Order: sequence, then structure tokens, then C-alpha cells
Amino acid sequence: MDLADRVVGSALGLALGDALGAPFEFLRARNVPDPIPALERPWLGEPPGSTTDDTAMARNLMRSLAVRGGLDPADVLERHLAWFRSDPPDVGTLTGRVLRRIADGEAAAAAAQAIWNERGPEVSAGNGSVMYCAPLGLAYANRPEQLLELAPALSALTHVDGRCRTAVSAVTLGVAALVRGEPATDAARAALNAVEELEGGEELEFLVEAVGGSRAIDGPDQGFCLFTAGAAFQALVRPGDAETELRRVVSLGGDADTNAAVAGALAGARFGAESIPQRWLEPLHQRERVSGLAMRLLRA
Repeated sequence: MDLADRVVGSALGLALGDALGAPFEFLRARNVPDPIPALERPWLGEPPGSTTDDTAMARNLMRSLAVRGGLDPADVLERHLAWFRSDPPDVGTLTGRVLRRIADGEAAAAAAQAIWNERGPEVSAGNGSVMYCAPLGLAYANRPEQLLELAPALSALTHVDGRCRTAVSAVTLGVAALVRGEPATDAARAALNAVEELEGGEELEFLVEAVGGSRAIDGPDQGFCLFTAGAAFQALVRPGDAETELRRVVSLGGDADTNAAVAGALAGARFGAESIPQRWLEPLHQRERVSGLAMRLLRA
């Protein structure tokens, strides 16, 4: 498996997990159908196979990384603002509040910090920056030492909570290691070890074992950033293939599209684009655009 297959696989995996989970977003696990009808149901009036804000923001990031040759936070933010002004069907609550303030003229850093100050730590550690961060790991796969600085900066565009920064750091480090061809267990362990001393790092390590078991993730705090990262790494280290694990992550309920998007990004980097079932790719909206952006990122 070559580098291109892993890079494209991660990008498509993110979009696929997003589309797979979207129709079941915010359901309790007991209300998720078994078996899951994969890419057969509409989402917010959009046809089956449609993606959400997770993939839209990931595309913004990929475009920016490809054009700028690396992470340019100001450029990423401008792309997010242009998307936000286009009145998309779905924008995360905290992300929307921050982007609205920036669109109204407030400085970006001040807007993100102000929202955190207003809402407080109990509700400010959402997964809105984790859901789209994987392309940063693709871009810096051979420069992973930079991710512990760049990943928090990416998160802080909208999510300044330390746990969000930790989750983004872990996911991007994991993606980078997988793209380099490291075994899944080694990639997960290295990523978790790298963030262990950061805020929420120990909790994340616990949640990799606990989500879906002793810690349900379909309750009131279902959008918690560490739930999403924990579910994704749990799927990575389990023995199942990408299809099996993505279905299982969605079956846990809660923020199913985001949890599956991040799990899909890791799985795609591990197994490559060739492993993705064709019957899932065919109904996936904008699959060619996503794979094309991944190839632009690879060339850059």
C-alpha cells in the first residue's frame, strides 16, 4: 500500500463515516437500527450519502493546506467564514457562535476565547475541531514533531478548551503515524502517549477502553471531544475491518456522524482507499471532490 492510497483513504474514510452516521445523529444507542441501513436514509432533507459540516470543514482545511503548503490558520479561518456565510444546512453550535462573532468583525482569537468564557468548561469542549482535523495529520505525516504545536493552533480557531486541543493533537498524530505505515496499535499508543500529560490526556486514554461500555456516549454530553477521539482510537485498535468498526461506532449512538468521521479518517489511513467497499463509495456525495483534494494535498 502506497502513501497516496493511505492519504486518499483517510480523506474518503472521513467523508464516508460522516455520511454513514448522519441520519442517526443524536439518537440513543437503543434507537439506532440493527443492522444499520448504510447510506440509505436522507439527512436533513438531503439525499442518502450526503455529508455534513464535518466533511465541509475538512475540505476547507485540505484546500488551505494544499494552496498554502502547510497550516495557515488565517487562511483556514477565511475558508470557514466563506462556508459559514453560504448558509450551510448544518453548523455546530459552538463553531457557529464563534464564526458569527468573527463575521461580525470581532478578532478571531478574542471571539473563540469569549465564547469559552461565556459558556464555561462544562459545555465548551465540543468535538467541532476534532471532527475535521485529520487532514492536518496527512499534511504533516513526515513532520509529526510539528503537530504538537500546529494541532492546538488549528483547534483554537473555534475551540480553545484544552481538552479539544489535546483531542486534535492525538488524532492528527495518529493519522500521521498510520499514513507513514506504522501498525495500528503502535500508532495509537504513540499518539496517546504524546498527549498523556496534556489536559484531558489521561481521560482520553481511559475512554479508548470505556466508550460504549462503562461510558455511554449517547447522553447529554454526547458531543464531548474526548468521546469522539476515544471512540475513533477504540475502533482503530480493535480487530475488525473498517466497515465493521464504522458500523459499530455509529451503533453507539450520540454524535454518530462525527464519531464515525474521525474513526473513518483513522481507518482509511490504516487500510487505504482500496479497502473501502465500492457499494459505499458509489452513493457517497462529492467523493471525487474529496479524493481530488486529497491528491492535491499529497502533491503539495
